Amino acid sequence: MKMSFVNVFLLCSLCAAKLSEVSQPESLKTVKIGDSATIKCFIKSASTKTVWYKVTTGRKLQLVVKTNSQYNVREFSDEFVNRSSVKFDMTNNHLTINKTSWEDVGTYFCGVLHISDVQFGSGTFLMLTGAKTISDSVVQQPESKSVRSGDSVTLSCSVHSAQCTAELTSFMWLKNSDHSAPEMIYCSDNKNNISQRTDRGRTTCEYNFVVRSRDDAGVYYCAVNACGQILLGNGTTINNADTESIPLSPTVIALMLLNMVLGSVMLLLVVTFCKTRMKKSAGTGDAVIYTSVGLAHSSIRPRQPTVKANGDNIKVSSGEYDQAMTNHG
Repeated sequence: MKMSFVNVFLLCSLCAAKLSEVSQPESLKTVKIGDSATIKCFIKSASTKTVWYKVTTGRKLQLVVKTNSQYNVREFSDEFVNRSSVKFDMTNNHLTINKTSWEDVGTYFCGVLHISDVQFGSGTFLMLTGAKTISDSVVQQPESKSVRSGDSVTLSCSVHSAQCTAELTSFMWLKNSDHSAPEMIYCSDNKNNISQRTDRGRTTCEYNFVVRSRDDAGVYYCAVNACGQILLGNGTTINNADTESIPLSPTVIALMLLNMVLGSVMLLLVVTFCKTRMKKSAGTGDAVIYTSVGLAHSSIRPRQPTVKANGDNIKVSSGEYDQAMTNHG
């Protein structure tokens, strides 16, 4: 069944989708190859139309099933129609895949369809394991590496399988981080990967990529499918050096402390100097004021009164007032 144009349009709104309504509690689901796998999805608000999508190892989007709980209708894609089932109602939408195979590996997203958008869960990565998951024959290099944005990183994975030919050996790179569901990079479909077969039965795969941002940090696992047996490496940890704290050596710490002490001493000297200048300025100002006041008082002298007689009239004159007296004999 082909995906309709309406579903494609709704899927394009994934970037703006809210993740709060749909909950996928398991970010990683691991089952043994050949067993059945159930991926759970819970919906907080009642909804009648739901979907399951799968992001394949080749980074392709694939519709798994559409459901309508109102009419109890489910529509599976051709690949899952005969070996998958879905248990759903208005608040639950659990997908079960029977007899899992290597092609079922991928990230499964549960979605709720609305009139104007579609809301998805955070995704569940389905990983299949063989009789021996972590294998000593799978070697990853390096174990860890710190890089900065713009740097190129080369991850190497080699497996020793004397009984399995290179044609029956395939590689896949898995990235696991704290803030998102695991994602995949399939070696055979990526031009930046180099696979080669040595004379001693060892097959090596190298993956090259450029660190773009802090989101590229995480643990990269090499998954090898050797003749139906799935093996995992121990992982390579990639740290973003742009966000790492730089360790301080004892010399740097000593220099920092010395600068702090010198700065404190300089500050103390400046404060002391300013206080001394202020005291001197205050003393000089008082002396000037006192001198001015003294000079002002000393310049004021009382004037002696003068007496003038003109016949019968006597006139007393001073600086403040004049008084006339008449002599009547």
